[in-house]
Amino acid sequence: MHGLFSKQPVVIRATAVDGQLRPWLSHAKFRADDLGCVDVTSQKSLGGSYSGLSPAGLFWSMHLAENRTNGPNIFVKKNASPDSVSFEAEVGGRVVASEKLERLFFAPGTTTRDLKVGGETVCETGEVGGAPPEGHIARLFIPPGRGPHPIVIVLAGSGGGFDLDKAAVLSRHGFATLALAYFGIPPLPSWLHRVPLDYFKAALAWLAAQPEVDSGRIGVLGISRGAELALLVASTLPQIRAVVAYAPSSTVWAAGGRDKATGELIPTWTWRGAPVPFAPLPLRGFMLRSAVPVVLLRRPVVFRNLFRKARRNRVEVARAAIPVDNIRGPVLLVSGGDDRVWPAAEMSEEIVSRLRQRGFTYAVEHLHYPRAGHNLRYPHLPTTSRQSRNRHLRNAKFSYGGTAVADAEAQMDSWRRAIAFLQRYL
Repeated sequence: MHGLFSKQPVVIRATAVDGQLRPWLSHAKFRADDLGCVDVTSQKSLGGSYSGLSPAGLFWSMHLAENRTNGPNIFVKKNASPDSVSFEAEVGGRVVASEKLERLFFAPGTTTRDLKVGGETVCETGEVGGAPPEGHIARLFIPPGRGPHPIVIVLAGSGGGFDLDKAAVLSRHGFATLALAYFGIPPLPSWLHRVPLDYFKAALAWLAAQPEVDSGRIGVLGISRGAELALLVASTLPQIRAVVAYAPSSTVWAAGGRDKATGELIPTWTWRGAPVPFAPLPLRGFMLRSAVPVVLLRRPVVFRNLFRKARRNRVEVARAAIPVDNIRGPVLLVSGGDDRVWPAAEMSEEIVSRLRQRGFTYAVEHLHYPRAGHNLRYPHLPTTSRQSRNRHLRNAKFSYGGTAVADAEAQMDSWRRAIAFLQRYL
């Protein structure tokens, strides 16, 4: 911005709307330089939603403009359509300039192909950014340029459904990407239980038939339960040649709850019709211990305590260890030291230790961010939400951990390094 007086104070405000049509706001205070200019990429904010030097500060410091008692408190992105961000500059409380930009999630010339359950129905769509039609369980983003392209399968976490936006952003870097749902949308299971790994074998077979995809260069990227799944799929299916796991688990965990007919614990994953060995979760005791802080003191649930308690059952945890040494390619792990959903940093180190002990011949790297939390995504999304709710967890309020600044820095660094990792090995 230019045209101000030398050293003149100015407030810059930013506004965006998420996938649930909720407004998100940020603002920062600056002082013009000697030439009457303000450059947010090189000048420090003197206060507001963030302070100090942060070129993307007006993006990550956005906060939800309204109090929400239900649903997620994070910036919701349901598709890969452009996001519109409006900016206003105020001097003395008066708007003196305004601008609007669009954030594009995929490169011009990108095409998509949607996959439907139960057959070979493939839908080409011109509306690349919109959500797949009902009944479809995957969207393939095909970047412009000559193929065949390396392919990255993108798996969402415990929220279920698609990570369309993440897959679209990743496709900008020359990868074909498959946003693959495995529960949480029709006709898939409504909650995370008894998901067959055979389903992912079928997805790989479908990908192998796509002429734009190089089926010899397949990677997988997942977050949270999706990272547990990414490591498990790569340990089971030899076609996977690289894994990026955000906030991963070293253990296969139970789905939670018991089968009403048999009284047995419910598995999260199956393979060839049989449950994948899993470690139980001491839910009853955890719920009793959480009752007072959650119900009476209105504090969010810290699920990390549940998993730390479960990890003391060393026999079951060892039996349910993900056999990561079976993976036929390099592994990149990303964790936050203040993850309050589960102890991802501890479990990441457990994975690294297992691989080293077993003589793993591929590269393995653990990116650890001590002050970051659980909810790490790609850069420039709002990181101000420290807690949220999840309909698959009976709408319980739970804590992510971390801080807005630490998460923003971790997202910027880890995403850049994850892309470089995939480019190097696929």
